[in-house]
Amino acid sequence: MLKRLVFLLIFGMLSAAVSGQKIVRNTSILNYQRGDHTFLHFGFTLGVNYMDYRFVQSGLNPYRVETGRLGVGFLVGIVSELHLTEDWGVRFLPGLEFGTRRMVFKNVPLELDESGNRDGTVEAFNESVYITLPLLLKYKAKRINNFRPFLVGGSSLKYDFQKHDRIDIDRGEYFRTRPLDAFLELGIGSDFYLPYFKFGIELRYSMGLTNTLVPEYDPKNPGYEGFTDALKKVKPRMFTICFHFE
Repeated sequence: MLKRLVFLLIFGMLSAAVSGQKIVRNTSILNYQRGDHTFLHFGFTLGVNYMDYRFVQSGLNPYRVETGRLGVGFLVGIVSELHLTEDWGVRFLPGLEFGTRRMVFKNVPLELDESGNRDGTVEAFNESVYITLPLLLKYKAKRINNFRPFLVGGSSLKYDFQKHDRIDIDRGEYFRTRPLDAFLELGIGSDFYLPYFKFGIELRYSMGLTNTLVPEYDPKNPGYEGFTDALKKVKPRMFTICFHFE
């Protein structure tokens, strides 16, 4: 369902851009023109996100982990953009990201099965509160009336204040992860020029670049080592729909 939504959103943006290129002359009043020429401008961002992990399983035991049902989180942040040229800008977007990752472990021994069905299935949850520090390069296509598509790319550092440094069965945490990670950030979107500000919609994909799994067992919570053994790599990733007000 998420992949279908992402495809439809990207397809809609590209279709609008292609259709707009057929406009021979300007057919509307150009709103908020100074937004593209200010050396440094600011704004704020709101967004909704979906977080999960990309797992590489070890094969050391019969456990199998899968991504669970969709959990929607949110983003709040600040926009600052440095104007380089007519088409290029550098953006720094510090913010906070909140979300929950849901996973399902299968083929778990029955004595560790926390479900009422006793089918060897365990649900795991990781709640995260990230401080995020993205630095992005923005390419802006030719403005078409009050519509301007763009692409962004860059990297970010994210630190999770909800440290998953111990096994906590009551919170659904069956393995440990490190709080700090570097991310690759890629996005596509469009700016819409209103009379007094610029409103942007962006679809962004964030991919963690390091293995955040803590392979050592938690000595304070013995008996759950199989969940850690089942995993070789755990890399965070996020899909975010951002709404920029600049």
